[in-house]
Amino acid sequence: MSKMSELSMLLDDLIDCGRKLTETAQALKDFYSSPDKEPTAKPAPKSKKKEPEPIKEEDPAKTYTKEDVRAILSAKANEEDGRFKADVKAIVKKYGNGGSLTNVDAKDYLALVEEIGKIGNAG
Repeated sequence: MSKMSELSMLLDDLIDCGRKLTETAQALKDFYSSPDKEPTAKPAPKSKKKEPEPIKEEDPAKTYTKEDVRAILSAKANEEDGRFKADVKAIVKKYGNGGSLTNVDAKDYLALVEEIGKIGNAG
């Protein structure tokens, strides 16, 4: 195979990689910019994480991971065009002295999620 043919094949492979990278970036952008939309292209076969449901009263032993709590906070903050964003921040600040989920103790996740669940549901 000539050097030019080999170079041409390598360039074609590089172009294909660029297309795949662009598709992956677009899929990630779509996925994270709209919670209601599915990504247009799937970057890698991964298990699809569902947003955890708020705690139910009949399940007092429920525990949450930081990722679960983060998903719940994000969903509530983005509800109704961000109407509850300030409320979510205030509750996180209440449980974490620095105002960040990183500062919230894992033992407080349940109470935090319960309080977040009450936002927008009263009255």
